[in-house]
Amino acid sequence: MFSWFLHRLKGDKIIWMLVFVLSALSLLAIYSATSALSFRMQGGDTEHYMFTHLIHLLLGIGVMFFVHLINYRIFAQIANVLLGITIPLLVYTVLKGSEVNEAARWVTIFGQSFQPSDLAKLTLMIYLAKLLTQRQEVIKDFTEGFLPALFWVSVICGLIAPQDLSTAALMFLASVMVMFIAGIDTRYLGMLAVVGVMALFILFGTARRADTWKNRMMAYAGLATTEEATYQSTQSNIAIASGGMFGKGVGKSSQRNFMPQSHSDFVYAIVVEEYGLVGGALVIVLYLLLLFRSVSIVTLSKTFGALMASGLAFLLVLQAMVNMGVTVGLLPVTGLTLPMVSMGGTSIIFTGVSFGIILSVSREAMGQKGNDK
Repeated sequence: MFSWFLHRLKGDKIIWMLVFVLSALSLLAIYSATSALSFRMQGGDTEHYMFTHLIHLLLGIGVMFFVHLINYRIFAQIANVLLGITIPLLVYTVLKGSEVNEAARWVTIFGQSFQPSDLAKLTLMIYLAKLLTQRQEVIKDFTEGFLPALFWVSVICGLIAPQDLSTAALMFLASVMVMFIAGIDTRYLGMLAVVGVMALFILFGTARRADTWKNRMMAYAGLATTEEATYQSTQSNIAIASGGMFGKGVGKSSQRNFMPQSHSDFVYAIVVEEYGLVGGALVIVLYLLLLFRSVSIVTLSKTFGALMASGLAFLLVLQAMVNMGVTVGLLPVTGLTLPMVSMGGTSIIFTGVSFGIILSVSREAMGQKGNDK
């Protein structure tokens, strides 16, 4: 069965290898991070959450395999449909979304909860790539080239930002990168950056979660008034410092017993504690290689596939870098997970879709190169 699967992998083999390595590392890290919790919550079964995570990883890789066999141009054809599904879901989330940690980010469909922002990431990159590709002849024009892209970026990010500012900011930044690659005038992108900063100040003054964001910024600046505000970051710093150069060894983390989010937002701290700075650096290299391979497969031409694959790669790797930056104390706490490593079913599946699309583009690109020869 496994041999059958391997022989049918298409596209960039290095990307496949990197995904498998990240998945294996994820399984080890999640087992270590959740074994004690699983023992307490599951009647002594230390492997319960690890097996749950394994199922999610297999589903994610399965989805990735299925999507990578699809002609990526189909996504251009369904971009409007995705937009028509995503916008109402985001509106519904704003109005009636389920709250987790004081943030209404979740909706439940057929008994399954997920964050519509995960779907919105895909939708925005696909639709933006289609829009910019169609408008290449007028891409330098403010009204015809820039404003349509600005409108949809603003709508989608604006619906997400009040409850999930970090995800909205990430999508905004990835969108700017895609617009730059597509050829949007840099003057307009500079204007867009100014608008983004202004929107940030407005949100900090009006959004329901503004106090939470301000407290995180205060904690990051070392001005927090309570130990609770810095507890997670402090435990993460202890884990990283105790890992040293080569780590404590597989399954030997001690800080997993003190970090509530050691299996999700702060799983990178467990990786560094057990595998040391060497292991932590290796993870960074893996994500950078993913970005390099994802972008290089399309040589940054202004085609739909190139823009879509680049946008999705930017999103995944930027999210990874922000997550690791938070874990080591370079950035304030955001709540972003580590793609394909942190625990989370729907997040892994949507990440699998993203990788599948990138591999679909690479499969086509590699096929064309073979025909050229």
